[in-house]
Amino acid sequence: MLARRGLAEPIEPDEELREDSGEPEIRDAAEAEAEVLRRFFDEDSLSPPPDGTPGGESPDYWGAAAAGSAGPSSDRDNFADIGDIYRMYGMPLCGVDTIFLLEEYIATLPDSLPAEMRRSIVLKIVSASGFDYDRLLNDGIDRVTKLNEYSASFAGRTDDLVAANTAEIEALTQKIEHIKEQIAERKNLHKRQFLAVESEAQRLKEVLDFVTK
Repeated sequence: MLARRGLAEPIEPDEELREDSGEPEIRDAAEAEAEVLRRFFDEDSLSPPPDGTPGGESPDYWGAAAAGSAGPSSDRDNFADIGDIYRMYGMPLCGVDTIFLLEEYIATLPDSLPAEMRRSIVLKIVSASGFDYDRLLNDGIDRVTKLNEYSASFAGRTDDLVAANTAEIEALTQKIEHIKEQIAERKNLHKRQFLAVESEAQRLKEVLDFVTK
């Protein structure tokens, strides 16, 4: 990712740091760490330009905080991708003052290095690059908090919607049952009425047949 932004090419470990089919050569951890740092900062693109944006990219490339309220304001009844959620909270989608910078630094380091060494290298890169480590961490913490807040809000709205629709279904079900009862009662009434009319008409027809013959 850093390579696409002009920060650095992914760093491949020296042959001494890799394990081959034979016995791996053991190097001092501090020496290995220093070697990775040296190779990292040998990249010309890592020299911060006057405007303070790594890689010489324009500040607009890194994205500014989206204008808007401090909380979600869009239609939360539809799917929102992560970028939309960040915009709802007025958070930049990328930038040198975000947790994403740490993520990109981490991505440039070989996975073959021990986790503690990679962590130490990232901290030293951040410090040497002039970035505020605590600010980057706080951005990550804030993002997790906002994402959890949005998730809880979305879950609450989902529960409310499900409850409202369930209540409506129950009400409609009761109404349907009531209408079914009305239909059954009407059919019974029709049957009784038909039999009564037929009985009376048959009785009168018998009288008429008798007197007219």
